[in-house]
Amino acid sequence: MTDSQVATHYSNTQITENILSGLDKAGISLANVSVDDLGPVDEFHTGGRTATEHLLKDLQFDTHKRVLDIGCGIGGTSRFLADRFNVTVSGIDLTSEYIDAGNKLNEWVSLENRISLQCGDANNISSEGEVFDLAVMLHVGMNIRDKATLFSEVARLLARGGEFAIYDVMLKNEGEIQYPVPWASKSSMSFLEPMERYKQYLEGAGFSIERTVGRGDFAESFFRKMQQTSKASDSPPAIGLHLLIGPSIKEKMRNFSQAVFDGLVEPTEIIARKL
Repeated sequence: MTDSQVATHYSNTQITENILSGLDKAGISLANVSVDDLGPVDEFHTGGRTATEHLLKDLQFDTHKRVLDIGCGIGGTSRFLADRFNVTVSGIDLTSEYIDAGNKLNEWVSLENRISLQCGDANNISSEGEVFDLAVMLHVGMNIRDKATLFSEVARLLARGGEFAIYDVMLKNEGEIQYPVPWASKSSMSFLEPMERYKQYLEGAGFSIERTVGRGDFAESFFRKMQQTSKASDSPPAIGLHLLIGPSIKEKMRNFSQAVFDGLVEPTEIIARKL
């Protein structure tokens, strides 16, 4: 999967307009929009905001003031971090439409001075070394073939003792996954790997593993609630991931949820520390 294929897969030229329309339907004015209002559309990972909170709950934000958000998308996690923990965040993503929309959303919630989102390659980040205290990566590794290089790059950018918080969909058991899914249109675009492989790459890059948590039960509950909500209503909520993904969301989420129910994949947390 090339960088251009990744960008094309996620491409959506109407993100800002879609979100504006959703806010209007929800009765939320642009003058009063909050980070929490945007959460249902800009937390593009299994479990949304709840999953973000769980991943970050034990991190020490009294010392983690400079944060790198890898594969930041439209900046949902970056805004949550800046808003809740008063940190400065640098986000990087391959999809230019995501970066453009994310920077506009930062302005809407008056966080443009604490968040900088840029288009770029996570395996080759243009930055001096040891400038971040924390790196976060939520549902990104599935698009990256060379995770060993990625984790070495993160190690270069983190100060000694800095933490790396990962929440990725990881391979749990062999079996046939139906495509498309949210991160890939076909199997050749997907680079799922098991947690043990992630740990090997991280340790090889100079990290110690602090915590690993399989979130399969959480994911199953999340998808079952999503299915129940969908059955109970003929139309999607005013603000949700459909504004970002588009009409293909139903098929992608159906295939992804089935892979979770079948035990083929499992959203998993890893917290690692640079030695």
